[in-house]
Amino acid sequence: MSAVRPIPQQSIIECIPPASEIADLRILGKDLNFIQAMTKRADDLTAQALNATEYSQLVQITDSFVKLTDRAEAKTKTLKELANDSNRLTEVNNSAELLEKVQLLAQALESKTQELSGLYSSNENSLLENYGSTINELINKVDSITTPNEVISLFAETETLFKAISENARYINNNPKAQELLAKVEELSSIYSDKAEQYTDSFMSEMGSQIALLNQKITGLKGNIDFLSSNSSIQTHLDQLSQIREQVNASSSIYKNYPGVRDMIYNLDTLSISTHAKVKDMAESNEIVSDLMPYINDSEALSRAVKEAAIRTDVSTVENVLMPLVNKANELSAKVNELAGLYEAGNYGDIKVRAVASFDKTVERLDRQYISIRSTDPEALAANISGYANDVGLSINAIRPVNPESQIQYFSSMASRVGDSITTSDFSIFVNNVISIPGDVMMSSRNCVDAAFKDFTREFGSNIEAFFDPLMFFLVWLERLLLSTPWPIFLGVAGILAWLGSRSIKVSISVMFAFFAIGFLDMWDPMISTVTMISAATLLCLTLGMPLGVWMSKSERAQSIITPVLDIMQTIPPFVYLIPVVMMLGIGKVPGLIAVCIYAMPPIVRLTNLGIRLVDKEAMEAADAFGATYRQRLFMVQIPLALPNIFAGINQTIMMALAMVVIASMIGVAGLGLPVLQAVQNQYLSMGTLNGLAIVALAVIFDRVSQAFGTRIQKHRSGDVL
Repeated sequence: MSAVRPIPQQSIIECIPPASEIADLRILGKDLNFIQAMTKRADDLTAQALNATEYSQLVQITDSFVKLTDRAEAKTKTLKELANDSNRLTEVNNSAELLEKVQLLAQALESKTQELSGLYSSNENSLLENYGSTINELINKVDSITTPNEVISLFAETETLFKAISENARYINNNPKAQELLAKVEELSSIYSDKAEQYTDSFMSEMGSQIALLNQKITGLKGNIDFLSSNSSIQTHLDQLSQIREQVNASSSIYKNYPGVRDMIYNLDTLSISTHAKVKDMAESNEIVSDLMPYINDSEALSRAVKEAAIRTDVSTVENVLMPLVNKANELSAKVNELAGLYEAGNYGDIKVRAVASFDKTVERLDRQYISIRSTDPEALAANISGYANDVGLSINAIRPVNPESQIQYFSSMASRVGDSITTSDFSIFVNNVISIPGDVMMSSRNCVDAAFKDFTREFGSNIEAFFDPLMFFLVWLERLLLSTPWPIFLGVAGILAWLGSRSIKVSISVMFAFFAIGFLDMWDPMISTVTMISAATLLCLTLGMPLGVWMSKSERAQSIITPVLDIMQTIPPFVYLIPVVMMLGIGKVPGLIAVCIYAMPPIVRLTNLGIRLVDKEAMEAADAFGATYRQRLFMVQIPLALPNIFAGINQTIMMALAMVVIASMIGVAGLGLPVLQAVQNQYLSMGTLNGLAIVALAVIFDRVSQAFGTRIQKHRSGDVL
């Protein structure tokens, strides 16, 4: 056996300081990388600005300058720290150096902008002139439209122009003529919309005619399917179907918004499916007849082969032609011979089913294409053009201009923003970062906590498991006892217990019938496992919960301590506390029992406390007057009068324990929850439904019996006391 290296033990308190030091070094390294990268970026942009020969290049450099400034503002804390002489990183790089580089960049951009300002003016006038003349040409073209196709054909040119104006709006929006250009854009959009509206009806009429013709062709091909009798007829049929598909595919953007197009696509899809099915049936018929030919002279073997083919396949030739003759040997042999000759003459052996299947998939994709493609009918195109015109208006009126005067002012403001980031007050930095914790510190701390918990489980896990061994023994013993009990005896005992609890024959018979139905549906063993778990969990919750509830009712301090714990037990997700339980105890019955008890115990504790606190003060005064001791007051007055609340707590504890059955199955607890979990994972509807109904049946049984027993005992006890 190989030696095992011991795992070093380390407490969380010892782990946090090194983690903080490591995180601090990483943060310092990131700060140094940040300031160096920013400084280098400023240098690169300065060099690009000095070498620029086009005004548009300066605009692009300005965009990069804006990103650099935004990044500097986001890292205000780092910039301020690197402006402090006490930070050792300032010996390598500091914020003052970055600010100097940024100011040099602003000066270079300002100088170059003044130098190339003439290019801006000429470019501005050129853009306005070109856009204006292009819009005038388009207005004339749109105004002379006489057919719907012309509306469609002019869309791309108009769209391209409007997008170009939006992209270059900042080069022209400072010019007074920009508003004139915008007015022309709106005029072009209005004329285009009018023309589209004018020809929409005729367009829709034309599309209706085309789609009606396509539907007529599809209907004709559907009727032709039954008459396919050779490979050549299949090829002709597929060629005609392919022509329809290509037309539907090519015209998808035009047809999209027509009301009848969805029905046409459905008809085409149905035709393709039917064609595929027919071709596949023909190919399989040929294969089956070829396989039958060796038995042509053996009537018994031929009949048996036909019957086997009918069982294994659903080919029409076998079902409709050969099976009616299966008991007529001579006629069956003659029919097989006849079919073999027909299939050979029709070249059935050359049929390519895969090609037809591939074609069918292309038809199937048409439906998704019609959903995703952009419509190009006149009405939709007019709406798109109106949207582009609005974008042009927003760009011209809202976007920042890049004329030389505006740019020069902008350069100075960005340099000032970087300087302000460096000199930001400590209070502002504190407010902005008060809720942020460095990720490295958090990650190191979490790793430390995880390592400490793993060390704890390795050290004390065996002792913890040994502590719960009696509980494990009780669960195993009770489950074996119930499983070994013959089912008639189990049903009889269940019926007797139900009658003792409710004193109702109807409830007793219902309980016995419910258990019988669960067993009849082959869920007896998992039901017994679930009953064992619920019974043990309920007993454990009552054993621990009722004393806690009594203690809380007698002590305000105890209530103030236990109430937050109960709140956590009820609100924390079960999967959260399952993690440490499983890590300490593994998977199995005991971890499941602990998880169920954590979830189900709060109701009995809370309602026991509430019930005792609600006991009538006059009853307590009467008990004191008769000289009752504390124990007598508790067991003979308070608990009997609190029974309605206590039994409500017991009922809720049982219901919540049942609610944990499926979750407990995730950590290896056998029972009705495990088949439900398997059904969810594998989509077994019947198994999940039956086991879910069995859980419901158990819930109803426990609920009705516990409620009836609580009501009866409460009435009896209150009569004794009062």
